[in-house]
Amino acid sequence: MAEGEEGGDPRAPPVRLWVRRIGVYCDENQKTWLVASEEEADTVKARIRRVRVPLGQAVCPSHLPASQLPHMWQLSEGQQYRDSNSRIWNIEHHLMIMGVEELLLKLLPSD
Repeated sequence: MAEGEEGGDPRAPPVRLWVRRIGVYCDENQKTWLVASEEEADTVKARIRRVRVPLGQAVCPSHLPASQLPHMWQLSEGQQYRDSNSRIWNIEHHLMIMGVEELLLKLLPSD
C-alpha cells in the first residue's frame, strides 16, 4: 500500500511524547502530535495524530488543567506505552490515514 493510503504502514511509533500545551505533545525528534481523549463506557482512549504545529513556549505541566491524559508517554515492551502516572496504554492501531500518522492508545484497567 502506498504511503498516505488508509492502512498504510507508518514508521515506528515515537519513543516518548511530552506535553507542550493543552492537546499538543512533542516527541524525541521535536515532531508535534495533536492529542484528543475519547471516552466510551468505562474506557479512555487517546487519538494521537502527527501534525506540524508551531511549538511555541512549553507550558509547565502543573499549570495545565486536570485531564485523563498524562504529561508524558514512554514506549515500553510490546505494543504498549507507560505514562507519567505509571498507567499502561495499549496501542490499538498505528497507521497512516490520508497522509497523517495516527496512534490510537487505550488505557488498560489498573489492578
